[in-house]
Amino acid sequence: MAEAGFEHLPHTADLKIRAWAPDLSGLIEQAARALIDLLVEGEAEPTEQVEIAAEGHDAEETLLDCLREVLLLRELRGLLPVTAEVPEAGEQSATCRIGAVPAEEAAELLGEEIKAVTYHDLEIRREDDRLVVEVVFDV
Repeated sequence: MAEAGFEHLPHTADLKIRAWAPDLSGLIEQAARALIDLLVEGEAEPTEQVEIAAEGHDAEETLLDCLREVLLLRELRGLLPVTAEVPEAGEQSATCRIGAVPAEEAAELLGEEIKAVTYHDLEIRREDDRLVVEVVFDV
């Protein structure tokens, strides 16, 4: 398994991903990239950069807040996220930089329609030398 990455997992009714990385910043970044991989079919160069300040009372809630904000970009700002970078993260806050394109100009890239990020079985755990999390998205 690569040092950092993500994969889609089978789930009965919703969508589920597993992400892993050596540290929390990398883990949040990989989870955001996995979400974007579900939302976007194909690739696009970002034309806009959005900075997200995610917060939570623990690492799981901070990760969830970042993913929620990524998901809301289309609904609230009309932007389709296409890249993610998390330069810094702690258990109670993270800075996420999302590259995006106007959704109206990228209709051919629209992937899955995701309603929400869930708390279902959400737990960041250490496996060997990396952090791992599984996230379920409501469709």
